[in-house]
Amino acid sequence: MPKVSIITPLYNGTKTFDETAESILNQDYSDWEWILFDDGSSDGSQQLGISYTEKYPGKIFYYEHEENKNYGTAYTRNRAAEKSSGEIISFIDQDDIWYINRLSKQMEVFDKQDKCAMIWGPALYWYKEREFKQPVGFRGSGLKSGMYDPPEFVEIFLSDLRGTPLPSASLVRRKYFNEVKGYEESIRGSEDIVLWLKLADKFSIYYQDEILIKYRKHQDSTLRIAKQSGKMDEWDIIFYNWVIEFLKNTSAKNKIIEDTEFTFYNCLKRVSGRKNYFDSRKELMKRLNAYPDIKRKFMKDYFLDLILPFDIARKVSAKIRFEWFKNN
Repeated sequence: MPKVSIITPLYNGTKTFDETAESILNQDYSDWEWILFDDGSSDGSQQLGISYTEKYPGKIFYYEHEENKNYGTAYTRNRAAEKSSGEIISFIDQDDIWYINRLSKQMEVFDKQDKCAMIWGPALYWYKEREFKQPVGFRGSGLKSGMYDPPEFVEIFLSDLRGTPLPSASLVRRKYFNEVKGYEESIRGSEDIVLWLKLADKFSIYYQDEILIKYRKHQDSTLRIAKQSGKMDEWDIIFYNWVIEFLKNTSAKNKIIEDTEFTFYNCLKRVSGRKNYFDSRKELMKRLNAYPDIKRKFMKDYFLDLILPFDIARKVSAKIRFEWFKNN
């Protein structure tokens, strides 16, 4: 049985997959298996995945959904995890690149930390024309290498979502992955953050301040397409509603809870704002009626939204909130 199970959901990734595969095959740590699971591709990714299993039998394995259906990343990763057998689960997206010592460096730490549920580190954000280190910590202020006990990372992650772990830069122990029941399959776009929050709330997590992966940013990424189409706004509503319910059972500080609720309210505004001025206000009230607690807390904000354009009202509300927290 391999020590590490690498999991990659495939979705129309033929343009970048070979580079990703090369970075895995060149790892200086060899005790792994690689599970490829296609999520309804239409560009030949299935044939590409199968070709790798033929080249590396017993090392690389390929699966796909029945009838070539698309179920989303969370569902596909969970199904791939069920097919895998390693004690450690490692995710990598079809367009990211691992440094040659990515697995060996993190496994060296993992082997010494029996109670560590997860290890992660920063990524190098890799654009076609530039690259920079991922900001981590409170407002990108940075983190020191070491173990963080629960629920420290809950607050750190929610303080700045840009600094949350990338799947390709993380390792998770299977027993803890199973204990939190893996990915939330109702979440799209932010499914990784939800998994990290569930783990951080219960278990210790190790942060290793060393870049070991390149995270590709490009026009064809699933998230960029979702943002352009407006799908991401709807996904954000589901995500932030989940976070609000999750925080009710944690010891998170009031400011984190308030900030999350305020962000959720602004997600409702963003979706409602696609309509004209008057219809958008009606739509916002309709959506608020589905969340009575949020409606009650943000009625003053709603009155501002009735008389001001949404973007201006948001800035005014944020300024008022900032001054209140500063003085209390």
